Amino acid sequence: MQDNKIKVGIIGGSIRNRWASSTHIPALIQSEHHQITAIATTNMESAKESASQLGVVEAYDDYRKMLASNHVDMVIVSVKAPFHKEIVLNTIRANKHIYCEWPLAVGTSEVESIMKELNQSTIKHAIGLQSRQSDEVKLVKELVDNKEIGRILSINMKVSTHAKGNWVDQAGSYILDRKNGATLLTINGGHALDVVTYIFGHFTEVQAGRHTHYTEARILDNDRTINKNIEDQYMINGKINNDIPIVVHLQGGAYPQFLLEIQGEKGIIRLYQNQSIGHPQYGGMSVSIAKYDSTQTIVTSQPSDFTVLMVDNTKVPFTNVFRAHQSFAKDILLNSNETPDFHDAFDLHRLIAAIEASAETGERINLEF
Repeated sequence: MQDNKIKVGIIGGSIRNRWASSTHIPALIQSEHHQITAIATTNMESAKESASQLGVVEAYDDYRKMLASNHVDMVIVSVKAPFHKEIVLNTIRANKHIYCEWPLAVGTSEVESIMKELNQSTIKHAIGLQSRQSDEVKLVKELVDNKEIGRILSINMKVSTHAKGNWVDQAGSYILDRKNGATLLTINGGHALDVVTYIFGHFTEVQAGRHTHYTEARILDNDRTINKNIEDQYMINGKINNDIPIVVHLQGGAYPQFLLEIQGEKGIIRLYQNQSIGHPQYGGMSVSIAKYDSTQTIVTSQPSDFTVLMVDNTKVPFTNVFRAHQSFAKDILLNSNETPDFHDAFDLHRLIAAIEASAETGERINLEF
């Protein structure tokens, strides 16, 4: 690194990559701590096209050649989940800092192989759980930590998305196949569950059920039908820190919403997404609170009971990704550890695996972290 500029190579950095082109690339361009120096895609033409729009940037159609470049200090992995394991392992072995989009890999066995390799390395690593960068999520955590509504009695979360039901576009059709690791539970559920564990701590037990309304979906682009083997709904209940009951409902193919409701002895906090597509990591959150001395003082609930504390009017989904890169740059430059990393990803993958196991067997599963 020269002049405190982190030289960044983006794997999956095509301008046609909707996520990278709308989040990572503009976030790095606007950052005083980063310089994009390399783009890798699976096609040299697209790599050169993207690189040419970013200035003096190396183009690769083989990411492994990019990993050998002395002009790359840090790598961003912004490709589909089935390719994460191989790329992450090779990046660790190349001794490059790494920012990987969530999920870290497909299933806990792949994640365990990454963690084993990581134990031999001193690189910095970050996982794309961007919800933690939200000012609104941080505010809720602060309110809870400061006991603004007293002892927490229960948590209720609803996450629904119009996607993952009975329709899809061609580009997104891979999400309907379980083996690709981008299901309702891993993507929408993973980001939402991370909000909860960031605010409150770890799940200590879970019991889950799941349901499927649609076993096939229509591809809108070419009006054909494909098989679908991921679930439409998960109903999850459990406890956090052995003490706080929690209920979570995940639903695909439904009216999109994100709502986290926290009941305390002296009030209630609501964290919700105003224009939601069921992805809390995108931002656009609002925080409201209703406080009271005792439930004995409440005659009926009224909308006017709630006071809006904060509303996110920043650009979504760009803002949280930009903040994540600023946080990770600080970790790299100052040797700090403030950004969610692969250890956080491992814990979340373990939770998801427990939910899947419980949904499969119907049994309540205890967890230790």
